[in-house]
Amino acid sequence: MIFTAGYQTYAGTPSPMNKAGMIMKLMIPLLLFCIFQVNANSYAQKITIVQKNLHLTDAFRAIEKQTGFLFFYDKDLIQSSGPVDILVRNATLEQALSECLKNEPLTFRIVSNTIVILPKAEKVISSDQAEAVQSDPPPVEVTGTVTDKDGKPLEGASVLIKGTKIGTTVNRLGTFSLTVPSGDAVLVFSFVGMKPREVKVGDQTLFNVVLEHDVAHVGDAIVVTALGITRSQRALGYSVGEVSSDQLSKVPQENAVNALTGKVAGLKVGNLSPDINSDPQVIIRGAMSLSGDDAPLIVIDGLPTGNSASVLSDISSTDIESVSVLKGPSAAALYGSRAGNGVLLVTTKSGKGLKNRIGVSVNSSVTTSRPYHFIKLQDQFANGRQGDFDASQDGWYGPAMGTPAIQWNSNGVAVPLKPYPDNAENFVKTGYSFINEVGIRGSGEKTSFNLSISDTRAKGTFPGLEMKKDAIGISFSYKLIKDLKVSANARYISSGSNNFRTRSLSLDSYPFEDVYMMPNYIDINEVKDYWKVNNMEQNVWDPGFNNPWFTAYQNLDGFQKANPYGNVKLDWNIIPDLSLMTRVGTFSETYTTTAQRAVSDVRYPLGRYNYSSSTSQETNMDFLLSYKKKLHKFSGNISGGGNYMFRRESNASIGGENLILPGLFTAGNVDKGSLIYNSEFSQKRVYSLYGMASFDYDRMVYLELTGRNDWSSTLPPDNRSYFYPSASLSLILSDMLHLPSSISLLKLRGGWARVGKDTGPYQLLQVLDRGTWGDNTRYSLQPTMANTNLKPESVVSSEVGLDLSLLDNRLSFDATYYQVEDRGQIMSVQVPTETGFLFASTNAGTVRNKGVELKLNAVPVKTSRLTWDMRFVSTKDRSRLVALPEGISTFRFWSRFNAYSETQVGGDIGDIWGNDVLRVKEGKYKDWPIVNDNGLLQLEPERKKIGNVISDFTLGFQTSVTFNRFSISANFDWRQGGKYFSESMMRLAAGGKLESWHKGPGSSTFTGILNQGSFGGDQNKIADEIRNNPDKYNGLGGLTYVGGRTEELGGYLLPSTGLNNGVFFPGVRYDAGSGDYVENFGGLDTRYTPIDNIAGGSGYSSSQGVQTWMYDASFLKMRELALTYNLSPKVAGSIKAQNLALSFFMRNLIIWTKAKNGIDPESAGFLQNSRNSYSLGWERSNMDPWTAMFGLKLNVEF
Repeated sequence: MIFTAGYQTYAGTPSPMNKAGMIMKLMIPLLLFCIFQVNANSYAQKITIVQKNLHLTDAFRAIEKQTGFLFFYDKDLIQSSGPVDILVRNATLEQALSECLKNEPLTFRIVSNTIVILPKAEKVISSDQAEAVQSDPPPVEVTGTVTDKDGKPLEGASVLIKGTKIGTTVNRLGTFSLTVPSGDAVLVFSFVGMKPREVKVGDQTLFNVVLEHDVAHVGDAIVVTALGITRSQRALGYSVGEVSSDQLSKVPQENAVNALTGKVAGLKVGNLSPDINSDPQVIIRGAMSLSGDDAPLIVIDGLPTGNSASVLSDISSTDIESVSVLKGPSAAALYGSRAGNGVLLVTTKSGKGLKNRIGVSVNSSVTTSRPYHFIKLQDQFANGRQGDFDASQDGWYGPAMGTPAIQWNSNGVAVPLKPYPDNAENFVKTGYSFINEVGIRGSGEKTSFNLSISDTRAKGTFPGLEMKKDAIGISFSYKLIKDLKVSANARYISSGSNNFRTRSLSLDSYPFEDVYMMPNYIDINEVKDYWKVNNMEQNVWDPGFNNPWFTAYQNLDGFQKANPYGNVKLDWNIIPDLSLMTRVGTFSETYTTTAQRAVSDVRYPLGRYNYSSSTSQETNMDFLLSYKKKLHKFSGNISGGGNYMFRRESNASIGGENLILPGLFTAGNVDKGSLIYNSEFSQKRVYSLYGMASFDYDRMVYLELTGRNDWSSTLPPDNRSYFYPSASLSLILSDMLHLPSSISLLKLRGGWARVGKDTGPYQLLQVLDRGTWGDNTRYSLQPTMANTNLKPESVVSSEVGLDLSLLDNRLSFDATYYQVEDRGQIMSVQVPTETGFLFASTNAGTVRNKGVELKLNAVPVKTSRLTWDMRFVSTKDRSRLVALPEGISTFRFWSRFNAYSETQVGGDIGDIWGNDVLRVKEGKYKDWPIVNDNGLLQLEPERKKIGNVISDFTLGFQTSVTFNRFSISANFDWRQGGKYFSESMMRLAAGGKLESWHKGPGSSTFTGILNQGSFGGDQNKIADEIRNNPDKYNGLGGLTYVGGRTEELGGYLLPSTGLNNGVFFPGVRYDAGSGDYVENFGGLDTRYTPIDNIAGGSGYSSSQGVQTWMYDASFLKMRELALTYNLSPKVAGSIKAQNLALSFFMRNLIIWTKAKNGIDPESAGFLQNSRNSYSLGWERSNMDPWTAMFGLKLNVEF
C-alpha cells in the first residue's frame, strides 16, 4: 500500500463509490431474483411435465414447484381420481391445468396466486350460463380485527387459510384483509403466547376475533442469544435484555445507539455532545477495564463487527428488528475472548411473516434542534486585572461596564464598554436533520427478502457542522430443497463530513471554548467576517485569541467512513433431529480523517494539516452441528461447532505544521522540515472450538452447559490455548408448585461462566516504529517492553435472578444480582529507565464488579379502547480494584490540575483524588487553612479522596398510553449520585467570567461569603462570626473567601494599589517567631490579596482545593416524547396503504441537574480519548448548550 503525499487517497485502494457500485451490482440481481420468487404468479410461467400414470396430487405438486402457485381443493374431491398422463413442454399455466384435468370431472379457477379445484357442472348449459357458473361462486374478501380479551390489537398475529400456506398478518391497528376462495374456507388465527383459534368463513365477511392468553406458555417470548440461537426466555438461566423495533424507532435518531438509552438494566450509554456529532460510548455492567476500554462486542446478523459502537450508530433504527443485550460471560461465553465486556446482538429486519406477498414501508422524518440553555457568564466587568482594562488579558477582572476605554474597533478613541451577554446564543443556530428510509420485503413459499435504503442529511447547531450518511442493505433466504436453505445479507454504509467535531477527531477538540473565552464587550456578530487578510490573518481583537467564526469555518475536522460487510449462511436439516449451520462473513471499514488549522490560529500560527487513514477487515467462518431429541418429558439439544477469525488492520498518517501556501490543506503543502509520516500494520488470528448442551424436563427445569477453547495468535505458544466453560439453570417454580392463579410465572435462575481475553497484536515481540522527520527516516523502540510470557485474562462471572409475572402478565418483575471478576488484566507498568523502556506489559490487575439489576413492567389500564403500560429498569453497580503487581498500590487513569482519577487496591474504579489546601492537623485551629505571609492559600502535598464518578444508581422509565388510534409515549433517564471534576468551571471562575461557580453561598467572583460591609463593617464582629462557625467558613467543602471586587461589592482597600478589591481567606498564618498560629479572620493582622487571586487567576491553578471544582453528577432527562396518530384504514386505503401514521416527537425536552452549573453531567462522565476509550469523571470544556429536538415522522406501509 503506497501513500502519496499531497493526495488524500491510497494507491490500489478502491474508493467508497467504487465499492458501492460493486456491491450494488451484486445486490440488484439478488433482489430481482427474490421479487421474482415471491411474485411468481405470472400466467405466462412456462411449465414442462412429461410423465405417465401420475396421481393428481403429484401433478399438483409439480406445478407448484415450477410456478410458486398453491392449490386449494377438497381431498375427497380428488380421492376417486385415477392416474393421469401429462405430456406438456413449455406450456402456459392454463394449458398445463387443462391437460391435467381433461379426463377428470374437475375444473379450476385461478384466484390471485391460488389455484382452486372445483367439480364440473353435471348438466349441459348454454355458453352464457357456463360463463356465469365459472364466475360463481366468486372469491370472498374478508376483513376484520384480531385483539386480546382487553381489546388490545395483536400486531403481527397470523391469519392463515387452514390446510394451505395462504395468509396474511395483522397490522399495528389490529386489522387484516384476506381473499379466500370460497365460504367453505376455515381461517386459523394465531399469536405468540395466545391460544390459536379456527373460524369458518361461511357467509361472513367481517371478523372480530379475540384470542386468549395461553397460560401454559407464559414466559415463552423468544429472544436471540449467542451465535444467533433463538431461545425461549423461560429457558434462560441468565439475564438478557432486549429492545424491540418499536421501542427503537418510535422517535427517529441520527444515531441508533441513543435509542437504547435507559431501556435495559445494566446498559449505560454516555453522550459527549447533544449535537449531531454525538459519538456515544456504551458500557455493560460497569467500568472494569484498567485500559479504559469497556466497549462490548457488536454482532450484526450473526457477524462480529468489533467493539466500536459507531457500527451500530450507522444502522437505521427502523431497519433493526431487535437488539439483544448479552450482559455477562454467562450469556456471551460462546462469542469468545472479545465478549468479556458483553455483546450487543443486532438482528435486522427480514421478509418473514408477510405470507406470499411484497410489502413496502416508507419512513420520512424531519428534526429541528434548538439550543436553549447556556452557561451564564457575567456581564458587569470587562477584560483586565486589578480593575484596569487590558484586551490581551484572559481574565475579566477589569473595569465595570460603562467605563470609557480604547477598544479594538474604536479607532483609538475611548468609548464606554458595553456588554454583549447573548454572544453564545447568537453564535449557534437551529440545526436540522432529514432522514428518509424505504424498505421492501417479501416472503414466498421458498424465499424471503428484505431491501432497505436510507439517507440522512443533517446540519448541527454549531456553525458549519454537518453530516451525511447513506446506507443500503439486503438480506434474503432461499430454500434450495426441502431441508436445505441458504441465506445471506449484505450492507454498505457510507458516512462522512467535512466539518464534524468530535473528541476523537480534533487536534484541539473544544469547539465552544473560543466562544466562552471571547471578551464580553465584543459583539460576536461584529466579527462574523473572520478574515482580516484572506487566508493570512484572522479578524480578531487580540492575537492571543481565536475568532469563534474563524474556528468554526476554518479549523475543520472531517472524516469519511465506508463499511461494506455481510455473510452467507447455509442451514441443512440432515435428518429431523440433526441440523448443520455453516456461515462465512466479512466486515470491512475504511476510515479517513482530516484536521486542518488555518494560518493565524493561536495554537498553530503558520497553520497545520493532518491526514490519517485506517483500514480494517475481519473475516469469520463458523459452523454449528446440532442434535435435538425429545423422550417423554425430557428433551435435549447438543451442539458443537467452531470458528476461525482473521483480522487485518493498517493505519497511516501524514501531516505537520507550517503550511507553505496559506489556505491549501494537503500533505504536500506542509513544510518538509516539519512533515511527519507514520504507518503501522497488524494481523491477528483466533481459532475456536465450542460446544453447548441444553436439557429440560417437562418445561419446568432447564439446564445449559457450554464450553469454548480459543487459540489466539497474540499470546505465547505455551499460553495461547485457553478454555472457558459456563453453566446456567432455570427453574419454573410456578409449574412445579401449586401457586395462586394470579401468579402467571415464577422463575428462579442462576448462572456461572469463565471467559478468557487475549491482547492486541505484537505484544510478544519488540518491534520498531518507523517514521519520517523532514528528509530523515527514523526508527525508534516502542516505550513498552514486550513480554513473552503473557497469559490470557480471565473473566469469571456468576449471577442469580428471579422472574415474576402476575395477573395474566399485567405485572412482571425481574431481579438480578451478579458478580464479575476480571483477573490478570494485561496492563503496562512502569519500569526503571535503565532498561531502555518506560513500561512493561504484564498480567497484573484484578477488578471485581458487583451489581443489582431490576426491571418492572406494569399495565395499569387495559380496555378495548385504552391501554396504559409502564416499564422501569434500574441498575446499581460498583467495580473494586482487588489486586495490582507487587510493589504497586495505586492505578492512575488520568490527572489534571491536582485532580487525579486513581484507584488504590481495595478502592473503587471511578475514585477521584486531589490536593486540598494546607490545613492545621490538630489543636485549637484543627482543619483551618494555613495561609502564607501574602495571605494566599497553600497546597497540601498529600492527596485525599474527594469523590467517585460512578452513579449511586440509574433508573430508566418508559410509559405509553394508547387510546383508539392515538398513542403517546415517553422515556425518562435518571442517574443519581456520582461526582466529576469540572475544568470548565475552574477556568471560567479563575478568569472571573462567571458571577457564580454554583457551589452554594460565597461561590461568587463578585463578593465573598462575607464582605467588608457585613455586620455594619465591624471587623471584630466579622472575626467573631468566622471564629465561632468553623464548619461554615473553613472551606472543607471548597473555596471560601471574604471581600469583593469593588467597594460597592464589599472589597477591602489594598494600600499597595489603593483599590477596594481586596479579599482574605479565612484561616490561620504560622508565625515562626512565636511558633504559634495567628488568626486570619478579618482582625488587625489579617493578610489581604486582590480578588483576581481567589480562583487561581489566569494560571488556572487549583490550589484553592480541588474539591471546589467537584460537582454532583445527578441528572434527570426526558429523553423522548412522541405522539402518534394512526389514520383510519379508509384514509390509508385511499392511497392503497395498509397503514398510515403521523408522529410528532421531542428529544431532550427536559433536563434537570443537581449541580445547576449549566454543564450536562452526562458529557462530563465520558471524556473521549479515542474511538473506543475514555476518561471517566473529567469534564473538559464540555460547554455545549443544552439542546432540544422537535420533529415530525411519517410512516406509510403498503
